[in-house]
Amino acid sequence: MTGAREVRIEKLAPTGEGIARTADGVGFVDGALPAELVATTLYEMRKRFWRGSLRAVLEPSPDRVDGPHAGCAGCDWAHFAAGPARQSKRELFLESMQRIGKLDPSLFGELPIASSAPEYRLRARFHVSDGRAGYYAPGTHRVVTAAACEALSAATRARLPAFEDATRSSGTSVSELATLETLEGDRRLLRATVAGDPAAAARLGDALAKSFEGVRLRSADGKRLLDRGDRALSLTVGGRAFSVSVDSFFQGNRFLVGTLFGDVAAEARKVEPGPALDAFGGVGLFAGALLAAGHAVSSVESDAGAAADACATREGFEDGSRWEIGEGTLARFLEEDDRRFDLVVADPPRSGLGADVAGELARRARARFVYVSCDPATLARDLPAILAEGFAIREARLYDLFAFTHRVEALVALERAR
Repeated sequence: MTGAREVRIEKLAPTGEGIARTADGVGFVDGALPAELVATTLYEMRKRFWRGSLRAVLEPSPDRVDGPHAGCAGCDWAHFAAGPARQSKRELFLESMQRIGKLDPSLFGELPIASSAPEYRLRARFHVSDGRAGYYAPGTHRVVTAAACEALSAATRARLPAFEDATRSSGTSVSELATLETLEGDRRLLRATVAGDPAAAARLGDALAKSFEGVRLRSADGKRLLDRGDRALSLTVGGRAFSVSVDSFFQGNRFLVGTLFGDVAAEARKVEPGPALDAFGGVGLFAGALLAAGHAVSSVESDAGAAADACATREGFEDGSRWEIGEGTLARFLEEDDRRFDLVVADPPRSGLGADVAGELARRARARFVYVSCDPATLARDLPAILAEGFAIREARLYDLFAFTHRVEALVALERAR
């Protein structure tokens, strides 16, 4: 199978593409929806499957939406109506639980999914090529504009042309750009990875300081070239102020971060106040939720910048004396510290915990285990290891933290049953 072909889309893949079954193998078509007849151009061919980009929709789904944002390269489901998209996320989540984890969908109950409004992103990352900031087109390293991206705030989109003009006029070569803004959208930080002499970096910094409250310029090997303005922003969630730097992880949806914080706090209140472990603690978002429930918290975070932000955050908490922060890997912590905890909260990166770490964390949890996950596949792999240690699923819910994409956030609360 080469070149272009017309195919009928059968269903959606957990990775977001439309699936077509052909004599040449299973095809994954970017931007296609179930039941659609589409024309596709191949960009990858393997022995048992192929990948294609959408050339034309010949018979559209009633769930397809149009408009400038529908073709956004950074939002792979921008063409998918919001309600049906959320329903598909729920179905794909349960499919992953059953296919990968061998878990009966009934274990997850009603599985509600919280919706998000547009312009939700607090954090954004862009590739930059020839001065243009945007996203990679699917299957390529070609940078295309983010000007129509409705996941970004209007104020952030409005600043991208100024960034591009400043880059071109400064004589620097920028490869990557990261931004962070407050929940209210009134303050912003920027970090750019640049190549060029110090004078050029200074010119770029001067220009960007007009649009951002803090500017950080770094070389490709991480060398500091320029720091100007604020190092971190104060983001208030659940009545608590968190110090967040531009490269520190923080939940990125301005509309749902408070909901997620509140749900973790509610789960924590189901356990009598006592010692709690905050695994992959970041800047302390869930530590704040555990403190609010009365627990004494031990956070573990491997990123030095995030751990420093957590320490700065703790200084502003009246109950910060109940919060200890350890910088290092979770694996090392578990090797060196044999404590058990009444409650464990884990919010790992997309790679998940791994079955061994999941099992060990479950053995350390006396009463309750709250798993916050951004990847259903790794969650489905890890849950059986937790259940094997005597836990049962008591609550599960989803959050459309990544609206306009196929990704979804999950919270699964488990209680020790024996």
